[in-house]
Amino acid sequence: MYKSCHLIQHGLCFFDNKLASCCFSPVDQIDDQFPPVLAYHYWGQIIPVDDLFARMDKYANIFKQGDCPKECQNCYKIEEKDWDDKRYIDQITITHFSMCNADCIYCSNNTEQWARNPNTYSIIPLLKYYFEQGIIKKGCEFHIGGGEFTIYRECDEFLELFAINNFARVFVPTNAIKYNHNLFRAMDEATTYIIVSLDSGSEKTYRKIKRVDAFKKVIENLTKYAATEKSREAIRLKYIIVPTYNDNIREFKKFLNIAKKLGVRNLIIDIDARYSRVTNYNIDDYFINLAYEMDKLAKKQNFITEFYCFFFQNTNNKTIKKQNIFSRFIKSIKFKYFDKDLKKLYTNHTFIAQIRDN
Repeated sequence: MYKSCHLIQHGLCFFDNKLASCCFSPVDQIDDQFPPVLAYHYWGQIIPVDDLFARMDKYANIFKQGDCPKECQNCYKIEEKDWDDKRYIDQITITHFSMCNADCIYCSNNTEQWARNPNTYSIIPLLKYYFEQGIIKKGCEFHIGGGEFTIYRECDEFLELFAINNFARVFVPTNAIKYNHNLFRAMDEATTYIIVSLDSGSEKTYRKIKRVDAFKKVIENLTKYAATEKSREAIRLKYIIVPTYNDNIREFKKFLNIAKKLGVRNLIIDIDARYSRVTNYNIDDYFINLAYEMDKLAKKQNFITEFYCFFFQNTNNKTIKKQNIFSRFIKSIKFKYFDKDLKKLYTNHTFIAQIRDN
C-alpha cells in the first residue's frame, strides 16, 4: 500500500506539444509546475509499449519509494491504496486541438497561448497501435477536451474506432452548434455521453456568453441528440455560472424549461474557472449559495444534478452565510459594477478575442 494516483499508473493525456499522464493541476500550484510529462516535443510519434511504460514507471516508482514527484505535489487526486502494477491504459484525455466554432467568454482557448490552429497532429495511428497491442483496456474512459470535437478532423474515425462499437466509455464536451450523426449513434447505441454548456435559457444571454448567434441551431441539434430515451440519458446539460452574465435564478429557470422540453434529466452546475483562479479559489458565498439554490430548484423538478468542479464540493465543511433577497441584490450590484478583478478579467478577455478576430 502506498500513495499514488490512478492516472500515474494507467492514464494518458495528449497536449498540443507533449504527452503526459494527466491534465490536472493542483489547486495550490507550485511555480513552474506541470502535469507529469511522458514526452516533450510530441506530435503523434509512435512510442513503443515498453518505452511508454518505462516513462510511466519513472513517476510510479517515486511514489512507491514513499516520495511524491514535483509534478504531483498538492494534487487532490493522490490517494493511498493497494495499486496494481499491471500494464494497461484505462483513461485517456484528448486535449491537443483547439479549433472551435464558438467564442465562449470564459474559454482559455481564446488566449494567444492557445491559438486556434487547425494543423494539429494525428492521434489515430498511436491509438490504433496501442489498441492492437492490447494495452488499451476494454471499458477505457476517453475524456475529450481542447476545442470543439465535432469539427476536429479525426472525430468520425475516432468515434468509429472506440465509441460506436461500445469498446470505450467516451465523454464529449460539445457546443452542439454542429450536429454529428456518428456522435448520436454512439450515444444511442453505446456508452458515449455529451456535455453541452448551454449556460443560459435565452438567446440574449447565450449570445453574450458564447459570442456567436447560434442559440436556435443549438436547440435544434439538441433536439436531434435527444431523439431517443437512451440518447436523452446520455446528455449532460451544463450551466456555468459566469459572474455578472447569468448569475441569477431567473435565467436558470429558463434553462430548466429548455431541459424539460428536451426531456433531458441530467444537469451540471459549475462556475467560471477563471473567476475561481482570480479569487485564489476562495469563491464568494454569493455564488456558492446561488449554486446550491439552483441545485435545490432543479431537484424539486426531478432533475439529476451534480456540481462539476470540486470547488463547490469542497465547501461542505464551510459555514455558508445565509443571504436574504436584499443582501443578495446588493452583492450582485457589487459584482456587476464595482468588482475591479471581475471587470479586469472580462475586459482583458474581450480585448484578446478582438485581436485574434482582427
